[in-house]
Order: sequence, then C-alpha cells, then structure tokens
Amino acid sequence: MKRKNRVCLLAVLMFFCLTAAFAQSTVRGKVIDELGDPIPGANILERGTTNGVVTDINGEYTLVISNSRRSVLRISFVGYNTKDEVANGRRSIDVKLEPSVINLGEVVAIGYGSQLRRSITGSVANVSAKDFNKGATRDVSDLLQGKVAGLVVASGPGDVTRGGQVHLRGVSTLQNDQGPMVVVDGIPGGDMSTVPPGDIESVSILKDASSAAIYGSRAAGGVILVTTKRGAGAKTQIDYSGYVTADHVANKPDMMNAAEWRQANTDLGNDITAYKMYNADTDWFGEMFRTSISQNHSLSLSGGTPKSNYRASYSYMDREGIARDNKLKRHNFRFQFQQRAINDRLRIGLTAAGTIIDMQFPFWDDYIHAYNLPPVYPVYEKDGSTYFTGMSGFDMGNPVQNQIENYNGSANNNFYGIGDVQFDFTESFNVKGLFYKGRNTSDQSRWESPSNARGGGSNGLAIRQAGTSSRDLMELTANYNNTFGKHKLDAVAGYSWEINRYQGQRSQATDFAVGGAMGANSIQSGLSPEVSSSKNEYKLISFYARAQYNYAEKYMLAATVRRDGSSKFGANHKWGTFPSVSAAWSLSHEDFMDDVKWVRDVKLRAGYGVTGNQDGLQPYKSLKLYEAAGLYYDNGGLPMAFKLSHNANPNLKWESTSMLNVGLDFSLFDGRLGGSIEWYDKETSDMLYSYKVPTPTYIYDRLQANVGDMSNKGIEMMLSFDILRGKAFNWNTTLNLAHNQNKVTRLSNEFHTVERIYTGDSYTIRGSAGVTSHVVEVGYPIGQFFMLKCNGLDENGNFDMVDMNGDGQITDDDRTYVGDAQPDLTFGWDNSFSWKKWDAGFSVRGSIGNKVLNNPLAAYGNNTYISGTNAIKNDHLMDFKESSRLSSFYIEDASFARLDNLSVGYTFDTKKVGWLSALRLYAAAQNVFVLTGYSGLDPEVELFRGGGGDPDAGLSPGIEARNYFPKARSFTFGANLTF
Repeated sequence: MKRKNRVCLLAVLMFFCLTAAFAQSTVRGKVIDELGDPIPGANILERGTTNGVVTDINGEYTLVISNSRRSVLRISFVGYNTKDEVANGRRSIDVKLEPSVINLGEVVAIGYGSQLRRSITGSVANVSAKDFNKGATRDVSDLLQGKVAGLVVASGPGDVTRGGQVHLRGVSTLQNDQGPMVVVDGIPGGDMSTVPPGDIESVSILKDASSAAIYGSRAAGGVILVTTKRGAGAKTQIDYSGYVTADHVANKPDMMNAAEWRQANTDLGNDITAYKMYNADTDWFGEMFRTSISQNHSLSLSGGTPKSNYRASYSYMDREGIARDNKLKRHNFRFQFQQRAINDRLRIGLTAAGTIIDMQFPFWDDYIHAYNLPPVYPVYEKDGSTYFTGMSGFDMGNPVQNQIENYNGSANNNFYGIGDVQFDFTESFNVKGLFYKGRNTSDQSRWESPSNARGGGSNGLAIRQAGTSSRDLMELTANYNNTFGKHKLDAVAGYSWEINRYQGQRSQATDFAVGGAMGANSIQSGLSPEVSSSKNEYKLISFYARAQYNYAEKYMLAATVRRDGSSKFGANHKWGTFPSVSAAWSLSHEDFMDDVKWVRDVKLRAGYGVTGNQDGLQPYKSLKLYEAAGLYYDNGGLPMAFKLSHNANPNLKWESTSMLNVGLDFSLFDGRLGGSIEWYDKETSDMLYSYKVPTPTYIYDRLQANVGDMSNKGIEMMLSFDILRGKAFNWNTTLNLAHNQNKVTRLSNEFHTVERIYTGDSYTIRGSAGVTSHVVEVGYPIGQFFMLKCNGLDENGNFDMVDMNGDGQITDDDRTYVGDAQPDLTFGWDNSFSWKKWDAGFSVRGSIGNKVLNNPLAAYGNNTYISGTNAIKNDHLMDFKESSRLSSFYIEDASFARLDNLSVGYTFDTKKVGWLSALRLYAAAQNVFVLTGYSGLDPEVELFRGGGGDPDAGLSPGIEARNYFPKARSFTFGANLTF
C-alpha cells in the first residue's frame, strides 16, 4: 500500500514538473519600425508581470515567459503605437511598430485627447501631412485649401504678408468674425503663422458643435487642431526640405496703351493738348510688379532612446512679393522633448518655440494711382536721374516712386514655452498638467517721404508703433479609460486658467524740416508730434468634462460640458455653459450585415451642441473706461481732463451658437470607396453688434449689445475613390461639396430697434459718395447687395435704371436686392497618382453662385473720365453717355473653378547610399489658371470679409476695390532629403 502511494505521489510530481516545463518557454524575436529598420531599446513586457527585457542594438530580444500559449507580450517604444502579441506557442515573434502619429490611419485628434475614427460621434475631418497641398505654402491655411467640405479657405491677394481667409460652415456673427479657433499642440488660441508647414504632422477640423463644445466660448466658428511632428525611434534622423519659387502676376487690368488712349480721346472730342508733350507708353501696373524669387529651407534633427524622444527644427522663409514694396522673412525655431520615468508611469514634456518675422506691407492705394495715370506719362524724367512728378488731373503721384521711397513694415517676435507632466496611476487613470507662457512683440514703422506725392502734402509722415502681448495658461486634466468586456468608457475632466495682457505705444510726426533722412526713426525731427499709449488685459477660467461610451463598437454615446468665465462681459453674464451630446450607430457591426461583404463600415451619427464667441470683443466694452481729453484751465493751473471712451454695457454677454448635425460615414468595396454625407442646422443668438443709440441719452452714438440672431443651414458631402490600386500604378480621387444657406433672423429687441444695416465701401465708385453697396436685413444673407437695378444701356448710352417704387424718378428709394456675395456651392477636387517612384497630383477648387461688385470697371470702364485717367478696355467703353452709378450693372457672376495646385515628384532609390535614407525632387505650380465668367482681376475677392470699417467690417463682402492687390501665379522646385 505504501509502495503504491509513493508511486502515485511520484507520478503527480512528475506531472506538475512536466506541466511547468511545458508552460515556461523562451521567446526570441526582432522589433522593427515601419521602414524595416531595427528599434534598439524597445520594451518587451509580459503582461500582468514585471518580467521584461529591452531589445539590443540590432532590435533583437530573448525573453522567458510563464506560459507558452497564454502569455501576452506588450511591445512598446516612445513615439510608436504599443502592440500586444499573444504567444500562442510561438518560439519566434517578430514585431513591426507603427509611429504613434495622431491623425495617421485611424487615430484622430478630437480636443483634449484622441479617438479611433470608427468611434467618433461628431463631425471631425482630418488631413495628414501626405495629403497637404504641395508647393510654396506659408501656413496651415495654405495646406488645407480645398481639402475639407465646408471649410472655405479663400486664397488671399498677392500680398505675401496676408494669408487666406478661413471660414467653416458660413458666417456666424455680425462683427469681427474670427473664423475657426486654432489649437496648436493642445494650446487654444494659436496663430497659424507661428507654425511652419514642415513642422505639421496633421490637422483635425472639429466642424460641429458636439465636437467643438469642449472648447466652449471660442468655438462658434469651429476648431482647427494642429499637431506638430515629434521625435521617434532610437536612430537619429536628419531631415531637410527646401524649395525655390518664382512668382509673377496672374492677371493685370487690361488698360489702354498710349496709342489707344490718344485715339479714344480723339474719338470723344476730348482736349488732351496738355498731354502732347509726353511720348511715353507706360504700363503702370507692369512697372509696379515684378517676377519675384523666393526660397524656403527647413532642417530638423530627431530621435530618441528607450525612455525619451526629441525633435529640433529650424526653418527659414524669404518670400518676395510680386510688388516692389512687399516681402516677408520668417525664422522658426522649435524644440520638443519627452522623457518617461518610474516604469513609464511618469511622462515629462517640454516644448520651446520661437518665430521672428520681418514684413514690408505694400501701400495698396498706389494701385489706384496706376489706374488713374494716363499711359503717356513716363516713369522717369528724360535723363533718367529722377522720377517723373509732373502729373495732374485725377492722378495721385508717381506710384513707382511711392513704392521705392516710402516704407510700411513690421518686425514681430513670438516666443513661447510649454511644459507638461503626466502621471499614470494605473493603466486606466492618469492626471496631466500643462503650463504655457508666451510673449509677442511687434514694432511697426511707417514712413511717407516728403519727396513724393504720398508724403508731400504733410512734408513727410513718420509713425512708430510698438506693442507687447503676453499670455499665461495652465490646464489640469484627469483622464480615465477602461474596457469591461464589450463596454468601453473614456472620460476626461479639466480646469483651465489663462490671462492675456497687452500694452502698446504709438508716436507720430509730420513736417520734417530736414527731409527725414532716417525715415520712421527720425520722429523727433518732425513737428506736431503725437504720442499715445494703451494697456489692457482679460482673463478666462474654465471647467470642462467629456464622457464617451462604446458598446461592442456598435453603439457610441458622447457628452461634453464646458463652463467658461470671462472678464470681458458684464457683471451679470460673466459665466456661460456650453453643453453637447452625440451618438453613433455602426450598422456594419450588426449581425444582419455579416453577409454584405462589399460594406466595410457604415456609421450613422447625430449630435447637438452649444458653443460661444468672445474673441472678437475688446476687453473693456462692458465697463466704463476713461481716457485723456486734454488740458483745461482751473484756478490758474492746467490739469488733465478725462472722459468716457465709449458707452458701457453692463449687460454684455456671450454670443451662443447651437448646432444640430446628422451624418453618415461609409467605407465600401474593401475601402476603395469611402466618404461622408452631413446635414447641419446652425443657429446663432445674441449676436454682438455696435448698435446706433440716441444721444444725449448716451454719450456716444454707438453701443455694443447682444441683439441679433442668424442661421446657417447646409449639406456637405465627401467622396474618396481609389480608381486604381496596383503594385506599380495608383490613382485616388477625392471630391468634396458643400452648400450653406445663411440668413439673418433677428436684428432688434425691446431695447434696440433697427430694420436695416446699410454698409459697404461706396468711395470706390465715382459719383456714388455716401451710397452704400450692401444691406443687412432680416430674411436675407450677409453679403446681400442692395442698390439700383439696371437693365443695361439704352439706345442713347445712358443707364436703364428700374423705377422700383414707380414714382417716375430714380433715387436711392429705388434700391433693391440685386445679388448675394456668398456662394451657393463650394467644392474641391483632389487627384493623386503614383507610378513606381513617380508621384503626381492636382487639385481644383471653386464656388458657384457668388456675385462680385466690379468697382474698377465702374470707375475706369467708363469714358466720361478718360481725358484725365486711363481706362479699362471693355465692350461698352465708348458707348457711355453718363458717369458710372452704383447699380447692378457692375454686379457680375463670380462662379469659378481654379486649378489651385499641380505637382510632380520623383523619389530616388537610396539603398546603395549608406548615408542617405531618402531623396525626393519635385516641381509644383499654384494658381495655374481659373475658369470664370467674371471680367475683373479675380473672382475670389473678399469672399467673406469686406470694407465698411468698424463696426461693419465683414458685412460687405464681394467687392473688388480699386486698390485690390492682384494674385500671384507660382512655380516651385524643391527637394526633400532624409539622412
């Protein structure tokens, strides 16, 4: 019996030994990156234990695991996505890690975090670096042009100091519409110009309120999230990119030459005896513009260790404008570093960045001079030693002389630092602190020389203006994410505090007895000096939270809330609450879709949220603010008097924008066809506007108040189709369409009543002084032209105006609605091709239905002033018998399609060059041509903003002014190298 027991015991011991021996196993393998290069220092950890190793210099590892089948290896490295591998009896496990770049593939930045695209419940578009526009790009707006449905990036003029105008889903306010808020690496309120395109990895656009509500009071115009590049991998990498660009004027006015001008005046019977002594044939626009050469260079150094990563970059841009007096030089510095410690629970990050910009702004009014001057005038005197200045009539001096002798420029320095600390208490819960400090200085100089017509009237004008702005920001957030079977929960809660400060001073003088040899630096040598200074600050405090629930990748819910407190608003309205809720249903994960093989993913989503607007409001509009009012005599002394600077409004409050959004996302035929369809209803209430008020009830005739309402309703569609997929040749085409209907729904309340707001720049049309071009009225969109309706010219060459009220007279009372500056449809069409090592692409962008007022044609397309100015050649030039009048005669359909970008590149095989990892050469062209029926310089003129001055800037879009700066056409040659 005892012998039998001993045998049984021995058998049991042998069983456990064999089981243990079978369970334990040695696993070997290699960890590589997306290019196939080894990753030394990668962490290999057996999940649920402290058992782990790191890869050697060749990326190889050996690890003894506790269970050869059930053990899970977690492979991680800074800058790469963590990957889990089940052992499953394998003795060799090789792993390829992908870079953990937000917006690359399926991970999308959503504000205070990121999310898998298939789990997103709101309207979020993303554009990664590989899809950016190619060629000479200045900032984020250039990269995104035509890429996203509903995001209108109207190309700016040829002035290199000005970027494009950015709007998302229409105009959302009456005053100071700032467009989407920009967030750079988590810092809200960023500046596009401070981030060079070469440092940007991806951009996300939060289009609906359910996505943007997490940013609360500044997100009414949408949010653009910019993610910059980070270091990754143990291998040090050096990247260089550079290009040279040639720019020239895309379109000049078709003016008369000297022979045509003389013949036209002879035919009209005009006396031009005073001009017979001049024999020049001057193309004044040709003299003012040039073919400019620009360059851009970027250099970066990146890499890391098993516990850290870094990236340092420098870029230099030297952009010459097509005008003689226009240029931009920019230096960008950026350094980013991240360190992990305490078993990777602690993460410390540091970012330091700086931008130095020197700009010279053109004097836009000089282009009016170019229109005004007859072509018979020369640029220089006969001996060529000095500029010709013998102009008379309607001319305003020699514009070429003005360009050379006058100066208007600015030197801006922007520096900031970001420090962030994150601690992971568990795999599911972490806290993070972010600290930002930024400072911007601006030094603007303007000099108008007494030796030319611009400064001659005041015997010279010098202006010097300097300003310093600073910003401090602190954010504390707590994040929780966990999975319970089929249930997944992600939550974030945070607190934000920021303060913005500004102080500036301005000095000005005229009448320079010694000629002002030092320009704007010689203010002290002028007479009648004027000096002023200003200072302000405002604060914003916020609490926010978001929760996202996902069940089995089928049903998704999300809710956010943000509460903002701003010092800008009245005592009773300093706090505002901005909530949102959204849901999504992934139909493709339902059982009934299992047999539908051609459907990869279909998701229906809907969301509602509320956002606000405060960025366009000055800090002290709700308060009584006093300013100096000069000296007064009092009992033998001269003390300083003070006065109120504006009408205070203690009831000033937030603008609120609510939006309902419904969308359908789909991916079909193994991902060859994908896209989305969206519908939205966006309602803005309590719009801020400077209303006219009675005096003496008020001190001034304007009061900032919350009165109006506005709606934007629209449909958007995006389609992406891989037409060809192959080993050698690939072709993808992407089309986006957007329709937005804007309408003002309220302008008055019980305290402020107004039926119409008349606005628009009337000075640009001769004979129309005091007559506006636009109207803001309930039931009509922003940008509604309101003027006399004209049926053309009658048989006598007079304007055939319509007598709208039937009183037998043509007066201002006959003005009516004659067109809308906002388009009915905007679109973008991208195509990308690759064949072996060649790549190519083109993009077309345009709009349909928008109208433009052609002011130059009204001012210079009429023969009644031709004896003293030049004229634009047109079909009716010699038919007119009366001067131009502001009417629909000069309203034109400005629908257009522009070939925005065209590029071709070649990537060389560098395998045999040990020191070179990659080399690509490319050529690109921008603004190649435009198809349009518009007869002016460009149909894309002030698409969303316009003249009229404060408080109505933005309410009169769609005007080509006489001083409009023509666009440039660009040709670029560049190279990208990686070492």
